[in-house]
Amino acid sequence: MRGYDNLDINHNMVLDLPFREGGGVITQDRSKNHYPFTLTGVPAWGNLPASGIPWLDFTAATPDYLTCPIATCALLDFTSEDFSIASWINPDSLVGDLTLLCHGLAVTDGYYIEVLANGSVQFASNQGGAAQQLVISAVGDIIINTWTLLGISRTGTALQIFINGLETVYVAQPAITDPLTSARAVLFGAYNDLSNPWSQYMGRQRAWLNRQLAVDDHRFIWNTERHWYGG
Repeated sequence: MRGYDNLDINHNMVLDLPFREGGGVITQDRSKNHYPFTLTGVPAWGNLPASGIPWLDFTAATPDYLTCPIATCALLDFTSEDFSIASWINPDSLVGDLTLLCHGLAVTDGYYIEVLANGSVQFASNQGGAAQQLVISAVGDIIINTWTLLGISRTGTALQIFINGLETVYVAQPAITDPLTSARAVLFGAYNDLSNPWSQYMGRQRAWLNRQLAVDDHRFIWNTERHWYGG
């Protein structure tokens, strides 16, 4: 059996948060970087009944979120490089915009990912006075109370978004300019000013640097893990 570091899907991984601790206020990145993320709020620990797979339950009213200073997790300051993201998510509401991941500020620096009120997904790349926003399917890519694997792959000016291992149909797909480097913290579950908080579950969260995951890679993750999340 091949070890963690020898699995092809784990090559160039710079973040892996499987939430295995089961309690406490720190969740540890399982990639070779070992970034610590602090639970603030605090999200509740839990496990899926059938598989035992861990998750965190976020309450928007608190709000609950995870945070790591960018000085500690510097490789997550994506700018000109290829990068990819894979996130298991399950919101219980789409009222307002829900922030999944934020490292930056709108039209200023960095990037962020949100699920919009109509169930579409938005990736924003920000560059000191300008921004590109990629919005997918006007309605219904993300369904409440349903586990979904959200994938993102970026190379050059192209950015792809995947739902459950398949590239989605886009409403708008502008060319993506490099995010401006940002000194802001990395947050899961809230925007930079703690607005647009996440509501309900997050499962395993991963990111890759200098690697554009292909559709076969996103499909591999979906096929390997969907039974854990009831898919």
